[in-house]
Amino acid sequence: MPRTKEAYRQIRDARKEQILDAAAAVFAERGLASTKIGDLTAAAGVSQGLLYRYFSDKEDVFAALVERSVQHAVQRAQSAMENEGTAWERLRALTEDFLRGMSEKPMYYQIFLQAFALSGPVHEIIGELQSLVAALRRLIVDGQAAGQMSKRDPDQLVLLYLSCLYGLAAGMGLAHRGLAAHFPDAEAVLQILRP
Repeated sequence: MPRTKEAYRQIRDARKEQILDAAAAVFAERGLASTKIGDLTAAAGVSQGLLYRYFSDKEDVFAALVERSVQHAVQRAQSAMENEGTAWERLRALTEDFLRGMSEKPMYYQIFLQAFALSGPVHEIIGELQSLVAALRRLIVDGQAAGQMSKRDPDQLVLLYLSCLYGLAAGMGLAHRGLAAHFPDAEAVLQILRP
C-alpha cells in the first residue's frame, strides 16, 4: 500500500528532528564557528544532500535549535502562569523545570548561551524571550504582593534570576561532570528572591 501524505510528513518531521538532535550535541561541544556541515551529517548519520533538503546551511540548523529552545522556554513560562498555586509555588515549579532541563540536556542550554553572542536571525529569535521575561516579572510582582518575594525592583529581580540560570548553564558546560553532584536545587536558586 502506498504511503499517504501524512506518512511522508511524519517521516520528514522525524528526519528533521533526528538532524536537530544530533546537531545539538555537535554545536554544544564545538560551537557554531568550529562546526562544519560534515560534522553535522556525520553525527546525524545522513548525507549532505539530505541535510540541505531541510536546512540551507549550518547557521540555519543552529537557528532552528535556538528557535526550538526559545519556544520551549516561553511555553514553560506560560504554563507556569496558568498553573494553580501561589506565585512562589509556580516560580519554584518553573525553576525546577529549567534546572532539570540543564541537568538532563545541557547541550541545549549551551546552544542557548552561544546564541546571545550572535547577530542576525538568531538575535531576532532571542528577542522572542521578552514574553518569558514578562511572565517572570508578573510572577515576581504577584509574589511581592503576597509577601513571598523581596520588595526590590521587579525588573532587577528578573535580571538577577535569569543571570543565575545563565550562570548555572555556563557552569554545566564548563565542568558538567564535576558540577553535576553539586548542582543546586530550585530552593537554592530562589533564595535570591526571598524577602
